[in-house]
Amino acid sequence: MNGSVKKEGNSWYYVFYLEKDANGKRRQKKKRGFKTKKEAQKALNEAINAINKGTYIEPSNLLYKDYLEQWFSTKKNSIGIQTAKVYENYLKGRIIPALGNYTLSKFSTIHIQSFINSLNEEGLSSATIKKVFEIIRNSLEHAVDFELVHKNAASKVKLPKSNKKEMTVWNEGEVNKFLKVGKEDPGYIVFYLALTTGMRQGEILGLRWKDIDLDKGLINIKQTLSHDGKTFISGAKTKSSLRTINLSESTVRTLKVRKLIVSKEKLSLGPIYEDFDLVACTQHGTPYNPANVRRTFKKLIKLADVSDIRFHDLRHTHATLLLSKGINVKVISERLGHSNIKVTLDTYSHVLPTMQEEVARKLDEIIK
Repeated sequence: MNGSVKKEGNSWYYVFYLEKDANGKRRQKKKRGFKTKKEAQKALNEAINAINKGTYIEPSNLLYKDYLEQWFSTKKNSIGIQTAKVYENYLKGRIIPALGNYTLSKFSTIHIQSFINSLNEEGLSSATIKKVFEIIRNSLEHAVDFELVHKNAASKVKLPKSNKKEMTVWNEGEVNKFLKVGKEDPGYIVFYLALTTGMRQGEILGLRWKDIDLDKGLINIKQTLSHDGKTFISGAKTKSSLRTINLSESTVRTLKVRKLIVSKEKLSLGPIYEDFDLVACTQHGTPYNPANVRRTFKKLIKLADVSDIRFHDLRHTHATLLLSKGINVKVISERLGHSNIKVTLDTYSHVLPTMQEEVARKLDEIIK
């Protein structure tokens, strides 16, 4: 099979010829945008090799579901395990059933827009719809890069207006009321750490004693537990999530009490104790099931007679209370493991007006 590499302006491209079509016309395959001749030659060799092996598929015959399978097998290597599972669930549960049988080359904006509209009519949250859309957009962007399609059909799709609900958090009184009621519960340490450190549920359930320095009062986030409670994941949600959190004296004391309890349970069970070195674990040493943690949380909320919030709102409560006490936003951002301070400001903008009022009062104290 003939093929060649040529220069065009400051970049390189390759071109080769496929079999003749039904009309006897010779079909040409061309790809542009290579920085060097070597890159273009390598890509040409790979394309010709795919044709010789019979693995090359003409875009006109490629179904979106078949393309997604190829795309996801590559994509999952560049994202975290948790994110890959989310992608897979949306692909299998939503995207492929609705859009999979369209031919990639004939995939249009109206197909995607109709799908997005149906998700909104179904009552899905704007955040969920955005995640589904981003998977579609990203997959088609790669199709453009590989010249399987000329343009990204998702680029002009309109997403529904955000229906983000107002954040619900506890005040100081509710925090203390809840902790008082929950103190005797075996899973108390989980809720306590969520409120005093702002850690995510997976970070707390994956926390090991070797990741804590009680003398210095520090926690190092190095491992998380998956959402289904079956897998320990080395690292954290993002690079910025791999962080060190300073502990209050009361948190250090609570952790010391917890360590003593774990040591006694380990000693009483002997060889049948499953030692994962976990801070939050069952009496047998095994990790807590996240679903059970949430059920216990709801039960304790009723007993304490406090506002009904989600487990993740304990993290929001932690941040909101610190902001209300005048703690620097940058410090809180680092404590929570946000990728940048903008995420923190956008998430907790509801607290900022109160802080502005405090600034005004402080100015009156300064300027007599």
